[in-house]
Amino acid sequence: MKESNIPLKIKNDSKREDLFVFVRYTMCIAAMYPFGYSFKGSGLLVLLVRILDWFYEIVNYFVSFHILGLYICTIYINYGQGDLDFFVNCMIQTIIYLWTITMKLYFRRFRPKLLDEIITIINEKYQPRSALGFSFVTMSGAHRASKLWIKTYVYCCYIGTIFWLVLPIAYRDNSLPLACWYPFDYTQPIVYEVVFFLQAMGQIQVAASFASSSGLHMVLCVLLSGQYDVLFCSLKNVLATSYIQKGTNMAELRLLQTEQSISDAEPNQYAYSHEEETPLEQILQHPPQDVFSTDFLKAFKRSFRHCIDHHRYIVTVLRKMERFYSPIWFLKIGEVTFLMCLVAFVSTKSTTANSFMRMVSLGQYLLLVLYELFIICYFADVVYQNSQRCGEALWRSPWQRHLREIRSDYLFFMLNARKHFQLTAGKITNLNVDRFRGTITTAFSFLTLLQKMDARG
Repeated sequence: MKESNIPLKIKNDSKREDLFVFVRYTMCIAAMYPFGYSFKGSGLLVLLVRILDWFYEIVNYFVSFHILGLYICTIYINYGQGDLDFFVNCMIQTIIYLWTITMKLYFRRFRPKLLDEIITIINEKYQPRSALGFSFVTMSGAHRASKLWIKTYVYCCYIGTIFWLVLPIAYRDNSLPLACWYPFDYTQPIVYEVVFFLQAMGQIQVAASFASSSGLHMVLCVLLSGQYDVLFCSLKNVLATSYIQKGTNMAELRLLQTEQSISDAEPNQYAYSHEEETPLEQILQHPPQDVFSTDFLKAFKRSFRHCIDHHRYIVTVLRKMERFYSPIWFLKIGEVTFLMCLVAFVSTKSTTANSFMRMVSLGQYLLLVLYELFIICYFADVVYQNSQRCGEALWRSPWQRHLREIRSDYLFFMLNARKHFQLTAGKITNLNVDRFRGTITTAFSFLTLLQKMDARG
């Protein structure tokens, strides 16, 4: 929607900033990204940070691996005992900690270079605002939306997983947040506090790991959708940009603006950006650049080249993102399917005296699992929808005015823009809202099967 308040001067939104501050801190807490990423070069301080970072990573691996090992032993010991409720509860925690460890290793040890490439290329080469024209958009809207979404999601993850820590305190029965087998009596003084602390640290790591893996995906999708907004605005103003660069007058600009407004009357054209108008008087104050000829075609070629390069940049980042996330999202679909099924089953089986608090905790787990799957599928769908709109942006310009000169360029771009980008899970299934619904259906089909097995004893 276009803003009616005209600014006093053309805004300069070219200042760059780190778009990943919060999500990087979250990854650092999960030991999925080095704390010393901002320290460059060498020296005693850098060495000390690296040693502490390495020590923190080792401690986190120990906490996650030892809890996973204890749950595997618990499953082995209690297999065939007939307590399906307890057995399924152990399976839930085993899957959660197995996924937590997998994400730590994948982000920090298996694909750290590709992860750094994606973050670096976006921070260094993203376009902060659209090209000069009758209107413009900036990345501030997408950046603001990404911060709001990631903070909401991270806080929900922490609240949902840490809630388990409250249960032993509420029960006052010397129990642990995670019910698993120990080869010693953990109820002894000091021993209980140490074990409780390790489980608390493990739960925090679960929250940070889940929030980091899916949260970064969400942030990337929002920021790249913001880049599509910037490209969309540059494309529909490409003729205006060409006129400005070759040098023009008020009469030509008013006529061109009138023609463009006829085909550009639709509101809410952008996913996250807010469009603002640039006063014609300020546009005329922008001097034509000496490197451009006063010939329209040469000015158009240069303006259009900028849009083509921007489109290639977005597609390049999306391909890197697909390479990074496609393998783990394939596993994620299976993990979420089983988790939803198991959590729903345990929720329906909770009949103990403490079942209310337990059901609240399990309900939070179920909501978080659904929330995570939703943001993975929904924001991938948003990127797909935005990738379809590049050709549409060109039709919003007064193309008929220079049809002979620009026809081949327009056709070439639209043919390439027809190749919509779809994020996938393992190159097998597309990530979209339909995939979200399909996964829920599959999970509850498994739930029905599990309930029938339980009913048969």
